[in-house]
Amino acid sequence: MSDSPRFVTYTGLELHLREITAEDIPAVMQLERSAHSHPWRQSSFEDCLKGRQKCWLAEAKNTLVGYVVITHGGGDAELLNLAVAPTFQRKGIGQCLLEYATQCVAGKADMLFLEVRVSNQKAIELYSKAGFFELGNRKNYYPTVNGHEDALLMARQL
Repeated sequence: MSDSPRFVTYTGLELHLREITAEDIPAVMQLERSAHSHPWRQSSFEDCLKGRQKCWLAEAKNTLVGYVVITHGGGDAELLNLAVAPTFQRKGIGQCLLEYATQCVAGKADMLFLEVRVSNQKAIELYSKAGFFELGNRKNYYPTVNGHEDALLMARQL
């Protein structure tokens, strides 16, 4: 743990970041289900561990508080998933995870892309503060209880 990246959020919370392992998947899935209305499948996380995606989790006092999944190739990078445990939201954890993921792909990609639900104002605010700009919408991209919702496509120059 001593060699893992450490961050201190703007609220003073000390975070330890490390790569997600197969043993972490049950806890990651629990957080995923609590943070997203339409969570990823467990197989999606398992595939990420075998693929070229990079997956990190953040722990505060040995408690899983968030994670991020990112991939890169062909000069571009994409933020695939970012989640913070609901009881730890608005404490700077998402900002730290985003900053770390961005640092990890800088130099390997020129642009970092992401999609976010148009209704997810907290996330849009986080991404905007981190230098992301709006590129457009993807119609009916995300499932909802009553149908589908548009995704806002955002990008940031690296």
